[in-house]
Amino acid sequence: MGAFCNTTEGLRYHTDPIPGLGRLTVHDLGFIICGVFAIFTTGIALYLIQKHAIHYSRPDEQRHIMRIVFMLPVYAIITTFSYGYYWWAIYFEVIRDCYEAFALGSFFFLMTYLIAPTLHEQKQFFRRWEPKPWPWPANWCLKIGIPFRAPRSGLTWFNIIWIGTFQYCAIRVLSTFVSLATQWYGLYCEDSWSPKFAHVWVTVVLIIMISVALYVLIAFYSALKEELDAYHPFLKFLSIKLVIFFSFWQAIVIGLLTSAGVLKPSKYISEGDISTGINALLISFEMTGFAIMHLYSYPWKDYTPEGLSERYKRMGLAVRDLDVSRKGGSFGWKAWADTFNPWDFIKATARGVRWLFVGRKRRHQDSIYTPDKDDDNSNNGYESPDSDDKQDLLPSHHTRSGSSSQSHRRSSRDM
Repeated sequence: MGAFCNTTEGLRYHTDPIPGLGRLTVHDLGFIICGVFAIFTTGIALYLIQKHAIHYSRPDEQRHIMRIVFMLPVYAIITTFSYGYYWWAIYFEVIRDCYEAFALGSFFFLMTYLIAPTLHEQKQFFRRWEPKPWPWPANWCLKIGIPFRAPRSGLTWFNIIWIGTFQYCAIRVLSTFVSLATQWYGLYCEDSWSPKFAHVWVTVVLIIMISVALYVLIAFYSALKEELDAYHPFLKFLSIKLVIFFSFWQAIVIGLLTSAGVLKPSKYISEGDISTGINALLISFEMTGFAIMHLYSYPWKDYTPEGLSERYKRMGLAVRDLDVSRKGGSFGWKAWADTFNPWDFIKATARGVRWLFVGRKRRHQDSIYTPDKDDDNSNNGYESPDSDDKQDLLPSHHTRSGSSSQSHRRSSRDM
């Protein structure tokens, strides 16, 4: 006999109207509240995105900023529809959560770009960089005998962070298809934590994978705070971490409380209002607050001529001949098209898979791992750019800091 799913999915409930409010039910009121907050969130986020699109002077930074900020209206709008039509909530929510992985990968892209503008230069930087110990709980694991030491090579450390981030992007997309397929055939059962259904297994896998992704990003941020200090990374990091943390974990907590019978329906509140509505309302409130927070985390004024000049002064670089031209096209349409081109994610995921499985035993024989002997007179320790590294510098890189950027390019050619 097949497993039976005692679920509220696909069911519509009728509840009594709220006393004193005519025919208005709790569900109707909650849907209206979510919609109002979604309008505020979307307006704030689109304002910030469009300002970046118009002042699109640093494409490799701003495309990722626009992707990150766009997560807010995606969450707000889809959450509103998932509450209003809770019998279809599973289909809305898995698509919303899929975009979350896209934004998380964009944050990592942004941080690596701020370290160095191309993948080849990032490799060169981390080859010379000495890895720092992993943050907690790795140090605790070492104390109890679990070998969780930092790798000897900074490049290996960088690749571990890379894989730890982009694995979640790939797993999240895969889990979306699994959730939709099993839901279609009645095998998902979101209201059940029974191992007979796919919901518990998908959730366990996602908990593990998102924990890994957030952990490696914390390790990346904590190890490179000094190098990223000129870009004020803490608020950027906190913004995206809080969005993902709250939206993911509060849904699990509400699901557990509902399954345990702690949260119960009444004649005014249906099971759909509890299982979907509570989380939807919380997310709606939170996204509006996060939208305001993002105005300060990713300010568009940093990419105006004045903002760029101030940044380079803080970094101690020359600002003459600074390239501040806008590259977003009329009304920023080129910036929008560039932002939603997923090719960089496809390449990043493929690179991670290749590094993990191809030539694993011979990896440390590669010249990229060889320490420098004489940077001025020798090419020892440098690899010729591989297929990952052949990334043409965008116009935003051609003149990064006046005369300083010119000497940098000359030294890069000497390498």
